[in-house]
Amino acid sequence: MRNIRTLLIVLAGIVSLALLSACGSANSADSISGAGKIVVMGCDWGPAVTKVIVTVPEDLDKDQELSPEMFTVKEIKKSSLIPETTVRSVSDVYFSDDSGNPVDTSSGFAANTITLELSYSSTEGSPFFYDQNSGFNKWAKEYSLEVTMQKGNTLLLSDKTAVSLNVEPVSFKNEPDPDTVLMPEIANADTNGVFTGSEGNTLTYASFAPSNASEENRRPLVIWLHGAGEGGTDPRITMYGTKTVALMGDEFQGIMDGAYILVPQTAEYWKRNESGAYFDNGNPGDHSLYLHDLQELIEEFVRSNYIDPDRIIIGGGSNGGFMSLDLLIHYPDYYAASYLVCEIYEPEQISDEELKAIKDIPMWFVYSKDDQTVVPSLYEEPLIKRLENAGCEEVRVTVFDGVHDSLGNQYLGHFSWIYFFNNECYDDGLSLWEWISYQSK
Repeated sequence: MRNIRTLLIVLAGIVSLALLSACGSANSADSISGAGKIVVMGCDWGPAVTKVIVTVPEDLDKDQELSPEMFTVKEIKKSSLIPETTVRSVSDVYFSDDSGNPVDTSSGFAANTITLELSYSSTEGSPFFYDQNSGFNKWAKEYSLEVTMQKGNTLLLSDKTAVSLNVEPVSFKNEPDPDTVLMPEIANADTNGVFTGSEGNTLTYASFAPSNASEENRRPLVIWLHGAGEGGTDPRITMYGTKTVALMGDEFQGIMDGAYILVPQTAEYWKRNESGAYFDNGNPGDHSLYLHDLQELIEEFVRSNYIDPDRIIIGGGSNGGFMSLDLLIHYPDYYAASYLVCEIYEPEQISDEELKAIKDIPMWFVYSKDDQTVVPSLYEEPLIKRLENAGCEEVRVTVFDGVHDSLGNQYLGHFSWIYFFNNECYDDGLSLWEWISYQSK
């Protein structure tokens, strides 16, 4: 009897193992692995991860209904010792191409890619952090985005088989991998430029060439010089720290009928002088350490492209506004016009002779009354008055009471570049972007 009982227990164990094995095989067969990519876009406040693109190795059922509630997206960002974890809200999901663009489900397409659109804001979704030690915006030290399916949800393959989805997390350390982090706004730009001038300073830069440029159709050059927070050696920081990507976008390029864009980047601050002093702790207005090497970069870029030498317009924000004025003062015959956003050049340091040299260069100033970083009464207002008293040919000014975006977000008064990149600066009915398009020597 004992032998029979033992035999039954053994048989029951074998049956249980067989069932577990069968269940395990079924679970394995009912799941599918996906590869992910993320999309980064420029916003008023900086960059945001706006989409996750998931591609699977098998075609999916085109007729199935996809909904945001099917997915959970978790963002893990490490900027200091403690990682920050955020559950990102999924606002939409649809079949797409491999760049995340929606596709027409009634047309023939390979239904193996879906895109999840994510909600984002000035406090959610940025792959940047502000490094207090350096004073620069930087990519997160570690960044990861994880996509999972909510419990009880499945996808349908083209043969109607229901499967769960396992997605490899999209991650990077210190800088994004271009294979998995897409930046469509700079897809046609060169962000790998490097130039070393005769005085030994190395500058990195991003650039854009319009498709209609040729020997017979030379195009204008618009230069943007970044502020203090976008220094470093990765020009993508300068493109996304402020919404500089707008200059390569359809609206600006349409107004310009095609323009070259040059965005130089210094490893530290434009306002550094030859003795190493910076800002109010020692640089009262001496020319920048990078002055001549930056001019050499610009001249080399002009020589190497189909650029109209009579239509070179330079501008920048804050620290970059200082650098723009420094170039105008020392190379007044080279530039057709300048746009200066919350610029920080000490007006009393410009001599009457230097002022006379730049008085015939059209200028457009932009600032906000509540700027506490570059106080208008100390910088823009006295400089504008001196230019007008010197008989400057054209000085235009756009002044804002404060800095807000179209969503109602309020920013520091120093962030008036938000208005510039949104084409919201006007004077007598003329927009600053249109004005730039008219400038020629």
